[in-house]
Amino acid sequence: MPGRPSNIETALAEALYLTTLERNGDVVHMASYAPLLAKEGHTQWHPDLIYFDNSTVKPTVGYYVQQLYGQHAGTTYLGGDIDISSNQDAVKKRVAFSIVRDDPSKDVIVKLVNLLPVAVNTNVDLGDISVSGKAVKTVLQGKPDDKNAKPEQSEITANKQFDTALPPYSFTVIRLQTL
Repeated sequence: MPGRPSNIETALAEALYLTTLERNGDVVHMASYAPLLAKEGHTQWHPDLIYFDNSTVKPTVGYYVQQLYGQHAGTTYLGGDIDISSNQDAVKKRVAFSIVRDDPSKDVIVKLVNLLPVAVNTNVDLGDISVSGKAVKTVLQGKPDDKNAKPEQSEITANKQFDTALPPYSFTVIRLQTL
């Protein structure tokens, strides 16, 4: 099939791009994904976000990236600081982050993308933002050609400064409750 594959590697490339858009939300107000839906065996474009047949809906890994950005969209971008375990330029271009606040819930949302074949250790510093210590961590990860990765959620404890390891080929969303 012509076009690019629909796998974790391409989904994480989209996550890197969306993180950049989110950091520049004062200039970029909207983004869209097209095409969204395709009936298997009857496509004119590849990849699509969601495939279906007569009885099954099949979201792609890219769908889960889009879903995580949609469910964890912020209303205010926060300038935070994250240190990563390597200062090499090639590493910095394959690791991205954004920190936003969801004004209605007052939650702080940290998004971290690792498009490297190795884990990356990070230190997140939220500055003067006070958090409750309760957080929900959602991780989408897999091997580069994985087409069936799905996000997994867990509860963690995190303060305004915390360490977290980003698995290889992963997108991590940490949603922290503020005080």
